[in-house]
Amino acid sequence: MAATESTTTADPQGRSDVSRDPADRGAVKAVFWSRLTSLLLGIVALFLVFLAWPRLHASLLYLPVDTAIGKFYETREIPSEQLEGLQQRALDSIVVYPHHRYLEGLSLLYFLEAADSDNLLHRRREAFENAITAAGDSLRRAPAQPRTWLRIAQARAWLRYPPEQVIEVLKMAIYTGRVEPSMFMTRLALGLSYLPRMDGEGQAMMRDQVLLAWQLRPNDVRRALREETIKFAAVERLLSGAHESTLEEIRNGTAR
Repeated sequence: MAATESTTTADPQGRSDVSRDPADRGAVKAVFWSRLTSLLLGIVALFLVFLAWPRLHASLLYLPVDTAIGKFYETREIPSEQLEGLQQRALDSIVVYPHHRYLEGLSLLYFLEAADSDNLLHRRREAFENAITAAGDSLRRAPAQPRTWLRIAQARAWLRYPPEQVIEVLKMAIYTGRVEPSMFMTRLALGLSYLPRMDGEGQAMMRDQVLLAWQLRPNDVRRALREETIKFAAVERLLSGAHESTLEEIRNGTAR
């Protein structure tokens, strides 16, 4: 029987070394790199979770507020007894992660509290100021929010801020969302009441809103004129001359 060659050799110090097949060494290296890669991926995943946790935590805190606001835009009401709890939820979310949407929601909740005529006057004033502050914080993070600009204008008007401070934010409400049919009548009701204090730019913006509203929401314009939430005299002042045909249409449409 043929003898097999020994794989054991001795080094100069008398120690033995067992030689390895190259394939075995390659397998060991592959396992090492595989485990190292898995470890690094795990560390990266944990790091990403750490970074994302504040946003996730805040979104979970804000979820009841989001649901309540969604229902408000469908039904136009939030029970007054829920407002304080929802405001606190929004505040907690903002502490964790101050996203512009959470600040916008908080502003709306304060505004709804302020609009409740059952509340005491000092409480309504404080709520309007809080609505303005939260809206401003939201706009500093995301300026293109026409509804938020409009809310500031409404709150300032109620609080009797100087006319120029109402007009400047009303202009921004139009500038950031010129064609927003759901806001036409609110803008017109507010803006036309400040028409005598507006400069040429402001009057041009209001004229444009009247024309757009008549084009896209004529029934709303007719109703507002009949109920006198907007004044025909102001519309006439804006449209006389350059838009006589449209003015005549509005006049005839309102008279029916």
